[in-house]
Amino acid sequence: MTVRRAVVGLVCILALGLWAARGHGAGLVPSRAEREAPVDIQADNFSAAREGWVTATGNVTVRQGDTQITADRIRVNKDTGDIVAEGNVILIRQGQAATRTDRLVYNFKTGEGLTPRIDLQMGTYSNGAFRVIAEEAKRRPDGSYAMHETIVTTCTNPVGRLHYHVRGRKAEMRPDDYVALSGVTPYFMGVPFFYLPYWRRELDEHYGWRFEPGYESDWGAFLLATYKRQLIDFGGEFKDSLDSRTHIDYRTERGFALGQDLAWHFGPPDAGHKGFVSIYYIADDKPMDEDWDRDPRRDIVEDSRYRFTFRHDSTLSPRDFLTLRTSYLSDSYLLEDFYEDEYRELVQPDSFAAYTHTGDGYSFGLGAYHRANEFYDTVNRLPEAWFDVYRTDILDSPVYYESQSRGGWLQREFADYDQPSNTVAEAYDTLRLDTRQAVYLPSTVLNFISFVPRAAYRGTYYGDTFEDMMDSPGVTNGAAMPLVDDGAALRSMFELGAEASFKAYGLYGDVDDRFRHVVEPYLNYTFVPEPNLRPWQLMQFDSVDKLDKRHDVRFGTRHQVQRRVGDAIRVLLDADIYGIYDIEDANDESGLRTIGLKSRFRPVDGIRFQLDGAYDVEEEDIDEINTWVTLWNNELWEAAGQMLYRPEDSTLFAGSLTFALSEKWSFNIYSRYEAETSRLEEQSGYIQYNLDCISFRLRGSFYPGFTRDDGSVREDKYRIAFYAWLRAFPTPPRERMRGIRDI
Repeated sequence: MTVRRAVVGLVCILALGLWAARGHGAGLVPSRAEREAPVDIQADNFSAAREGWVTATGNVTVRQGDTQITADRIRVNKDTGDIVAEGNVILIRQGQAATRTDRLVYNFKTGEGLTPRIDLQMGTYSNGAFRVIAEEAKRRPDGSYAMHETIVTTCTNPVGRLHYHVRGRKAEMRPDDYVALSGVTPYFMGVPFFYLPYWRRELDEHYGWRFEPGYESDWGAFLLATYKRQLIDFGGEFKDSLDSRTHIDYRTERGFALGQDLAWHFGPPDAGHKGFVSIYYIADDKPMDEDWDRDPRRDIVEDSRYRFTFRHDSTLSPRDFLTLRTSYLSDSYLLEDFYEDEYRELVQPDSFAAYTHTGDGYSFGLGAYHRANEFYDTVNRLPEAWFDVYRTDILDSPVYYESQSRGGWLQREFADYDQPSNTVAEAYDTLRLDTRQAVYLPSTVLNFISFVPRAAYRGTYYGDTFEDMMDSPGVTNGAAMPLVDDGAALRSMFELGAEASFKAYGLYGDVDDRFRHVVEPYLNYTFVPEPNLRPWQLMQFDSVDKLDKRHDVRFGTRHQVQRRVGDAIRVLLDADIYGIYDIEDANDESGLRTIGLKSRFRPVDGIRFQLDGAYDVEEEDIDEINTWVTLWNNELWEAAGQMLYRPEDSTLFAGSLTFALSEKWSFNIYSRYEAETSRLEEQSGYIQYNLDCISFRLRGSFYPGFTRDDGSVREDKYRIAFYAWLRAFPTPPRERMRGIRDI
């Protein structure tokens, strides 16, 4: 047992000492607690010799904490500190690095080591993405390595069959921090294609070059190049850093473009501080092509085009949050021309600063919103504050109270393209203070019906009001114009109402596989008498100004189908079927107005279905239908479809299918069709080929031409692009319509 304990202690020092490093490598240094953790060693045989040597042979395995070393034979000299491990030597510190070699010589007293060959898996990113192979490596006392004939790659296959790698004659390395090579030759499919006197690679992030070559009908042939590097390493538990992204782009039809981004992150990913600032400049050779949808009355696009973007999010504390956004564009067509995905998702960028505090039962905040670009309609809020009290009981009584209050200086501005032919509606502004105070009295009727009557008051103060409003047909944007200024006023709205509901359920199936169907009928009555100020007497900024008298009943049933899976309850179906009956609406009319449905269906893994819709009973027409369906089979295939219907506006169908033909080959197709105009809006797809460490994707998009309302013809538009990325860093190009697995 004495010999066994000696081998245990000395071999564990080997396992721990190999990971001593500083900087990013500091994370590999076991703490004192780890050194004192229980040690487990297994070997077929133990023997002791003279001069202090102890030998363990046959399937030697040593574990302490998350460190492990295995070898066929380990010799330890407790007097000199020399350690020799031989035969299939593997050292692993879980989640960070792995060393493989045939022979390892190490001295745990001096911290120096030597091995004729290493095969090291390392890098804190993606659980050790990098593989470093060297014919000879010497470990220094400070934890760094000096190596000869070194290969760096992320490929996992044998050395002679690496799909890509970088080879250098000499190398310096600090585990999980960096590797630097001199006399460097990169290889692709075994073929050398360049030479660099020096090359350095950070091992804790995916730094380096990214290239996107392709062809687009509006751009011509293009090459988009980005170089990412770390400017400042602040260290710490969450590897705080300031990163740089430099863009150098060329489009044969549009010219050169340059950009610079600075991105930062401090603290944990979900509760720290992160953001970026970006500047992008395009010397556009063709900003106003006659075949494009450019209305000179709207905007003259000049050759010098640019974009400035700033975003920052801070979690100041678990209760305090700060958000900053701004984006300044050279013209209104910039996003459409160069940021198409962003343009489709959000046509008008936001520009605001907002602070929010969340307390126990309340929240408040302060925000400032201001238009950055004159060619957008907007509502400026300079500033606006809010204070909300969540529903809570009053002094332990059965009465509950809640409130929502906000106030600020609001300004409505209309798009101004600085063109003589563009008539701009006159901007207006005022001070607006709005509050809603409500009390509730929950109770139970007949021991099963939940009955919650309520009373509320809503007061809205306007610094300016109008006696009337009129439509101004001569204004190009069709905005409403003030007629007569009638001074300040307080709009008072009173509300009385009550909601009644109850739940019932039924059980189906066997005891081991039981379903529960929960049904909740409900009825919500609301009465708001005519206020002293009607919407046409108020400046219009948002939905608050459109509030008017109402007298209606909302009724319906909520349904949930649940299934017990282990100790968890899984909701298979969640649906709300409802109707709205107007006893008297704002136009003094009555009747059943709307029948609607909101539903989410998740029967099994691999199926998601969403259906939302509303039917206008009076017009005998559908108000809107939005349907999503997503089907998938693990990583083999995924299909997604959507239909969005708005009468006399849009009937849009979209579908996407991604299929893996094998481990190496996959493809995707995407279509978008607008039935209202009988026009195929987009047809796109890609083919992807995967190696063990690299993925290649060839993507094509086609946008068919169409005839505009004025009779002019828009030509076909298409794009072809090629992408390649390392699979160790899962950042392929973002795909349209990935489906709704998480609804």
